[in-house]
Amino acid sequence: MNSKEKGNRSIDVKLNKIDYAVLLGKGIFGVAPYVGPLIAEMIGTFLPNQRIDRLIDFVKMLEKKVDKLDEEYIKVQFKNPRFVDIVEDAFWQAARSLTEERKEYIASFIKNSLSEKNVEYIQKKNLLAILGELNDIEILILKSKTFHVGEKGEEEFWKRHENVLIPPPAYIDTPIKNEDLNKSIFLKSYKNHLMRIGLLEIRFKKLKKGEIPEFDENTGMIKAQGYSVTSLGYLLLKSIDFVSEGK
Repeated sequence: MNSKEKGNRSIDVKLNKIDYAVLLGKGIFGVAPYVGPLIAEMIGTFLPNQRIDRLIDFVKMLEKKVDKLDEEYIKVQFKNPRFVDIVEDAFWQAARSLTEERKEYIASFIKNSLSEKNVEYIQKKNLLAILGELNDIEILILKSKTFHVGEKGEEEFWKRHENVLIPPPAYIDTPIKNEDLNKSIFLKSYKNHLMRIGLLEIRFKKLKKGEIPEFDENTGMIKAQGYSVTSLGYLLLKSIDFVSEGK
């Protein structure tokens, strides 16, 4: 029986105190005959008692993303201790992922690490660690700052995510609902976090000679014109296939 035939068999096992590494290996081998056996070889020591359903979903995503890459090169990479170290970190993140989008980000990250033959281990490991620091809304905020007005895909993006990205309007002499206030507070904290770890930066108006800058009444600081994604921010978005072509 070949690997793909094994994929047709169902796995009906209760997840208790059994050997999770063995079970995960069987599941991966069935749903991902291309990368599954490679990953199954390396999971026994670092993935005890994790959520197997999330991990199998993740590997299925990875399988689809790498099926056009060179198989022999992939096999070599899975023997590379540095690449294996990155995959281990990715598996820990995937095991904690609560959304399909998050697992897609991580699978894209691993696929791109495989695609780049001159991969810099320390840089990739650091980027993956940064990804692990971000929540899904922060990733969407970062992506939103890459668009130019009227750019292809901008309108669709905002329609899809406006409920989480657009702060509620504030009206004069109208009490703000607690949920609206909380949303505004957290959106601001997310942007501050993105700036603190170097993914976003404040953009200021370019002043003409002799022009006086405008100050923000609330902060007393020079008024910002918006936010820009930093070079590190673009690197992160590219690593998870979440940036428009040509950027």
